[in-house]
Order: sequence, then structure tokens, then C-alpha cells
Amino acid sequence: MSVVREFPSVTLTNNNNLVQINTNDSNFSVVPGSVIFIAGDRPRVVTSGDTVNRTLTLAIAYTGNDIVEKSATLIPLGQNDALLAAITSLTEAQNGLAEAYGDGPGTVGEISFSMIVDPPVTATQWPTWVQVQGDINEVLPETAKRFPNFPEIGGKVSVEQLPDDIDTDNKRTQALSPPVRQNASLTHILSDYPTLKKTVDIPTQSPNNKREMLFDDVRQVAYVALTDEWLPISNIVEKREFLLTTNGKRIWFNSAYTGSLTLRVYPMGNGGTGLPDNPALDDYQWHTVTTTLTSVTSFGSSFVGLIDYIETDDGFETLSTARSRFPSIDAYYGESDGSKAPNQFMRFTLRQDGDWYSEDVMPATPYSMGASWAQDAQDPRLFSVNEASGGTDALRIFSDSWDKFDFEMLVVSTVPKPMALTNSNTPEYTIPFEGVYRFIIENERLYFKRQAAFAPLTGAIRIESLRLRVKAYE
Repeated sequence: MSVVREFPSVTLTNNNNLVQINTNDSNFSVVPGSVIFIAGDRPRVVTSGDTVNRTLTLAIAYTGNDIVEKSATLIPLGQNDALLAAITSLTEAQNGLAEAYGDGPGTVGEISFSMIVDPPVTATQWPTWVQVQGDINEVLPETAKRFPNFPEIGGKVSVEQLPDDIDTDNKRTQALSPPVRQNASLTHILSDYPTLKKTVDIPTQSPNNKREMLFDDVRQVAYVALTDEWLPISNIVEKREFLLTTNGKRIWFNSAYTGSLTLRVYPMGNGGTGLPDNPALDDYQWHTVTTTLTSVTSFGSSFVGLIDYIETDDGFETLSTARSRFPSIDAYYGESDGSKAPNQFMRFTLRQDGDWYSEDVMPATPYSMGASWAQDAQDPRLFSVNEASGGTDALRIFSDSWDKFDFEMLVVSTVPKPMALTNSNTPEYTIPFEGVYRFIIENERLYFKRQAAFAPLTGAIRIESLRLRVKAYE
């Protein structure tokens, strides 16, 4: 009959149903349905054994990492009919032995034949906890079988022991949650706020349905993400055109005019020269002048600058319509010989900072370039510099006649060393490292060169935009 066997060392390999016994112990016949317990693995059913080869055959092939030289225990479970047959034979033999010695069926020494013939449940299966230890509920206290109430754990609490702010009589207040202290910073749902990002790259691709805003601190533009595109938030308050007058051209009346004349003008270099009575005006500032004309056919022959409006006794004309004829004052813009002049209107935008900015005035060809500088043939705004070391080996946009103008310039630089934008090398006009920069140039020369003590310069700059900047009038 099979009994529990201990094997100190067995081996089992992947996809194999043979358990190899590594010791010299001879094997034995295995009761079908016996179970082998191998250390580190789950129990497995054994169908047969081979005494010669010292192997046990599993009902199902083993799959997994190889088990090498592990201890195992073989237990005859599942097939109890052989065990009961053996017990029956033993009982008959014991009964015969008792009769032979004059002792009736019942006991032989300390053995109870009733226990052999009718064994207890715990002898034929794995016992349960109750069978071994008894019913634990019979020994546990009542409070261990359920959730205890407070007096059972901590003792009885009287009303006098409770804090004053606990209302024990009002059942409704006892059921309410305690108040939550509000924090001002948490009064909004944070997920409702868009993601804010700073950037200097103009967005071109879809934001993929994300709620985002991009802030371009350099170009002073913001973008809001729509479903499949970016919507730029303009910083422009107003758009209009100003008449930009130049030397030799003037305002002509269709017939000689006598009466009051009021102008708002922005001189750009010659002050009030060329206007009626040649008033003394500061350049690059707005001025409103009033005078009286007598049989005047034209004015402004040498005035250089912007004219905002003209007012006569007959009417008022804002010069923002990009046309040379002004019917409300019976006048037009013409050449020195009286013929109509070409359109000289320039478009400006009024931004939130309170200044007017012209359309781009970057020339197709710069005024001058040093020997180390070159202009890109495909992108005329892109200029490269190679080992420029001299103070005059520079890029110059305009001649001296433009030095008094105010400009806004956007520059993209890949020059790694500090570079000065003007002759003065002042910090506010210096590009300290590679990047995107916005400069407001006031009465300075547009001149890219090495900064003192930093040479040579190698890299490239791209002038993204160059605009005249005009102070807004009060």
C-alpha cells in the first residue's frame, strides 16, 4: 500500500511529464490520483512510477522554468478505495486474532477496531480549521464578530464630556458634513484654464484639439488654439494710411484759396519748412498748426513727413484714403508742375502700446556690406557673416539720412558672440547671444558689427521686419 514518501532531491524540466528522483531510493508502485508537492511549485497529479529508472509520471506535462534538485513529497490522495480495502483486510485479521486469543471483537490492547472499520473524516482527507481547532466563533467575544459601537471600545461618553460645538440634540446637524474652509485660489476649476506657453516660433501646425494659448513675448502676439488651426490675437487697435510727402511734391488747390488752414503734421527731417509761414517745428513729433492763406494755390513743396488731416473753411479731409484727390477741400496731391503725383500713402497700424508702426520698409538691397558679409540670393532678408573682425566690416541698412528715424526691428540671429546693432555699442542695441530680438531704434544707425572686444563674428542674421515707428498724437 502507498504511503507518504519524502524525496530530498528531484528534477523536472519544461514540457516533460517525468519527475526524476535524484537519490538512490528505489521507487514503488503509485496509487493513481496521488499528488506530488515540489518545493516552489503547485501540487501535481502522479499517475505511475518507474522503480528502475527512478521516475514518476505526471498526468499533465510540466510547463515553466526547469526545477532542479528540489525537495518533494508524494502523498496518496484521491484514490481511497485501496486504503479502505486494506483496512477491511486488517480488520478481519485482527478479529480472527482476537477470537484465537479469547478476546471478543472490540479491542486488542489500545486499538479500537471501530476506528479502523469506520475511520474518522480527518483520517481520509485534509482536515478543516474547525475540525482541528474547533469553532473559533465560540471563543471570540461578541464585539469581535461585528463592528463595535463607541461605548464598547472606549467606554461611555457623557454629554458633559463632549465639546460645546457638538449639537447632540439636533439630529439634522449631526448628519451634515463639517464646513470646508474655502481658499480663494481654489474657487475656480483649474481644468477650465488653458495651458499657457511662451514661444518665439510662429505656430503653423494643428494644436490637436488641445486648449492652449501661446505667447510670443518678442513679437508681442498671442495665439489661441481652435479645433484645427491657431487664431492669432492681434495687438492692433487701428489701421490707417498717412500721406508721406517728399521734396518737390505739394498740396494743390483747384483754385486759389483764401481763408483759414489747419494741419496736423509729423515732420521727418526738415521741420516745418515748406508749410505755410514755415513754422519752426521739431522733427519726429506731431504738431497741429493753424494759419491764414490769401490766394494760395499750393503749399508743402519742401515739407518731408506725414500729414494726418487738412481743414479749410470749406471742409475737412483726413488723408487716409490712399487717393490723391481731396474733394472736400477742393485740392489734390501733385508734382511741382501741377500734375497729379503718384500715390505716396503709407499704411500704419496703431498698437496697444500707443504708437503707430508702418508697413515693412526693409530695402531689397542694403546700403553697404563689409567684405565678410553676404546676402542670401533666395532670401534677401538673410545675411551671413564669416570671420568679421574689423569695426567697419559690418552690415549697414540705410544711409545717414535715416539715422534720425525711429524704427522697430525684429532680428533672428545665429551669431553666438555679442554683436552691436549701432555704432555706439550701447547695451540696449546689443545682441548678446543667438535668438530672436525686438529692438526699438531711436536716432541710431542701423549698423550690424562686432561688439568691442568680441571678434571675430561668424553666423547669420535674418531681419524679419523693419518698420517706421511714429509716436501717437495726444
